[in-house]
Amino acid sequence: MKLQVKQTGSTQELTVQSQKEFLQLYRRGVITADDLVLRGDRWVPAGQLPWIHGMALETRRDNKRLFWITVGMMLLGLLGVLWIQSHAGTVARKTGALPPGAVRAVPR
Repeated sequence: MKLQVKQTGSTQELTVQSQKEFLQLYRRGVITADDLVLRGDRWVPAGQLPWIHGMALETRRDNKRLFWITVGMMLLGLLGVLWIQSHAGTVARKTGALPPGAVRAVPR
């Protein structure tokens, strides 16, 4: 399926050999959302094509999901740090960093 693409207000056209090649050019920024694509007998902005519109919605959804995963991991890390700080002596003895019977050499 060949696609004809032109910039708004331009007379020159670019022929793209396949939809896959079109998507690659769109992702790289060669073709923008306001470039026109020949669909049947009329020119349609590339951003209004169904596969481009769906791709944009999916990207937005993925970005939102990634944001919430990052926030969740940060909260888990914070809770871990707070727990370790509140149980520092126990953690030190269990890991071997503080041998049994060790005393503090520096007064408080």
